[in-house]
Amino acid sequence: MLIAFTSLPGFVTMVFRGMPTVWRGRHHLIFCWLIFMQAVSPGRKTLEELARWTPAAITAWRFGRVLKAAYWHVPLLVSWLAQDLLTTLPAPANGILSLCGDGSHADKRGTKHPVAQQGRISQHHPWFFGLRFVLLMAAWDDYRVPVSFRLILPKRHAAYRSENGLFREMVEAFVPPRWAKRGIVGGDAAYGAKANRAMGKARDKADPARCWGFGFAIARTWKPVEEKSLKNLVTHRPQKYYQCTRVLRAHGRKGRKTFGTYSTRLCLRHVGDVTVVLSKKGRNVSPQQTKILVTNLAELTPSQVVCIYQKRWAIEVMNWALKSGLGLGEHQVSGDTNRSEKSVGIAVLAYLFVLRVCHHEIVPGTPWSLFQLQHALRLRVMTNQVEHTVKVKMAKTRKAA
Repeated sequence: MLIAFTSLPGFVTMVFRGMPTVWRGRHHLIFCWLIFMQAVSPGRKTLEELARWTPAAITAWRFGRVLKAAYWHVPLLVSWLAQDLLTTLPAPANGILSLCGDGSHADKRGTKHPVAQQGRISQHHPWFFGLRFVLLMAAWDDYRVPVSFRLILPKRHAAYRSENGLFREMVEAFVPPRWAKRGIVGGDAAYGAKANRAMGKARDKADPARCWGFGFAIARTWKPVEEKSLKNLVTHRPQKYYQCTRVLRAHGRKGRKTFGTYSTRLCLRHVGDVTVVLSKKGRNVSPQQTKILVTNLAELTPSQVVCIYQKRWAIEVMNWALKSGLGLGEHQVSGDTNRSEKSVGIAVLAYLFVLRVCHHEIVPGTPWSLFQLQHALRLRVMTNQVEHTVKVKMAKTRKAA
């Protein structure tokens, strides 16, 4: 349960003090209230529900007016707040920054929604109808930060762009922090396209301040220059060639995970010389469940390649937190692509806001979740509200006396 708020805490306005967007009228104040309530509200994130806990002047109608305003660009605000967070969080000792991309969807009920589309992840998953988006995450040590997102429009839309094209656009626009000495772009097999690998090489040439590489999972239909597909390498490789590799568990969890790995150097068509790592979770795992990982960083060991790919799971955890804890896509907006984009971007901004305000709650080497940080934030804001109410009552008492 929450208490009704009568004033916006001072630390909220301090976080959004340097926003690059020029706001009109009172939209700046309404926007701060919207992000604040999106982060601390425990229930559904509809505009009417968020307005229940705000002062009488902050209504659901005013929230809707801000979301409908076409003059401000939500991806710009996401990039700005992400850059501010990257410079605030502790830097890793090795200076390695991983960039991972993944696509997801948010369910919608209205069948007439202009940018909603129907589909399913695979033949084993149910069909869905809703918004599709692609998210870019920066990860190092125990931290995971969303740095950009793009809405995937239906193919019938005039401004449609493919998921891989949006992923490349976000990676090329990302500005790494100063402490990053090496950047590694990674993703699942859906992002292992030839253009994505070429983008990683081009980024390495264009950025002399740091080294860039890639680490993707790829399909077994890829062929080396010998004209034999990787499927033959996976299917006919005897078990005795696999080595037992133990890597640390993700998200600061204790213990290690054991993989069977086989590493070799190959020259893939249209890609060049790469290190190919075959990874499977058990000794008796079938070849169909073997992951094929490739990287152009020859100095990496199989254990490091598996660790890079394992970080990709953090973006799945982030997508789940955005939908379950921050109500991604729950705003009642329709009729315009810009409004649908804002309904996704507001949840990403709320995630960044929670990290920016409560990053001191994250203990290095221990697991953390967004819900843990939200709980600490709610305790802080309710304490702040009680102190503010007591001060106002005491001031009134002195004035009456």
